[in-house]
Amino acid sequence: MLGLTVWRILEKTFSRSELYIEDLVTDAGHRSTGVGKALLGWCEAKARDAGCTQLTLDSGTPRLQAHKFYFREGLQITSFHFVKSLDG
Repeated sequence: MLGLTVWRILEKTFSRSELYIEDLVTDAGHRSTGVGKALLGWCEAKARDAGCTQLTLDSGTPRLQAHKFYFREGLQITSFHFVKSLDG
């Protein structure tokens, strides 16, 4: 496997319809070879075909290399994602 993406289409009041990427993973041995770019491009085409107004994803704060990739591919940081753990 070279890479994998998991996505879903969401309806929201703010963004209307969006394709949300749950996971976008490239095998470590195939990074920087165009696999991630191809997966992201496929997701964008799918979102456009579905009439979505946005393509969105979350990325953990320590994942600096992933963030460089997303910036290079035209994604922008538009919000913070806040989490409160409810485990004991």
